[in-house]
Amino acid sequence: MDRYKAEIKWLKEDKDKLKGAYEDTIWMAIRYAHGRPTYAPGMVRESVSAVKQVLPDFKLGEDNTLRPFESEGFKIDYLNDLYE
Repeated sequence: MDRYKAEIKWLKEDKDKLKGAYEDTIWMAIRYAHGRPTYAPGMVRESVSAVKQVLPDFKLGEDNTLRPFESEGFKIDYLNDLYE
């Protein structure tokens, strides 16, 4: 039984490390992809969606630097809605 407790603890610690690494980098990916008429916004959306499937309580921190969609390009290229 102690072996299983140790493995569960190890898996939780690894999950927490990966979550922290993702939180430390996803904001940069969002800022890079935001408003770009390329595949980048879609890839970021898929990444955030995948993380939320594994970690349902995952929330992005606030980022007030993202300009809102106005009329330039396509609305789907803007990632403000990830923070709603």
